Amino acid sequence: MIFIPGNTGCPNSLIKELHHFRILGEEQYNRYQQYGAEECVLQMGGVLCPRPGCGAGLLPEQGQKKVTCEGGNGLGCGFVFCRDCKEAYHEGECDSMFEASGATSQAYRVDQRAAEQARWEEASKETIKKTTKPCPRCNVPIEKNGGCMHMKCPQPQCKLEWCWNCGCEWNRACMGDHWFDV
Repeated sequence: MIFIPGNTGCPNSLIKELHHFRILGEEQYNRYQQYGAEECVLQMGGVLCPRPGCGAGLLPEQGQKKVTCEGGNGLGCGFVFCRDCKEAYHEGECDSMFEASGATSQAYRVDQRAAEQARWEEASKETIKKTTKPCPRCNVPIEKNGGCMHMKCPQPQCKLEWCWNCGCEWNRACMGDHWFDV
């Protein structure tokens, strides 16, 4: 009942997207892989354990209201919850989840700390986009914080010397034309 990443039920486009993000770094790749696995579980009609810190993907039987986050192999936490409202399991109607139409909707609690972290990450990405230029060879973001237009990539495997103005490899023409441009 616990979803294990790598299930072949996931769409190929999602798997290809995950491989694209692998170049962004292991931590970020792992985060996208987790999101992809969660999306796959939801598309397959499953649910995610609502207990903070767990979030295991579960594939209970269709129509089963009582869901147990099985604790086998350290993947689940043992929490028993209502499939409809994601609260601790209860008998009867889910009174807090009715919409105006009378139908239930799937709701997830928003972790305020995670939401704040996501806002900071998005703001950081925007700042990086506005204040840096990519190295012409390896595309690592480079910030110019003063001095002349002569740049040197800080990546040990790259070390390209290039012109901030034109993006070309640093040469005599750049030295003469752009050295002190502001």
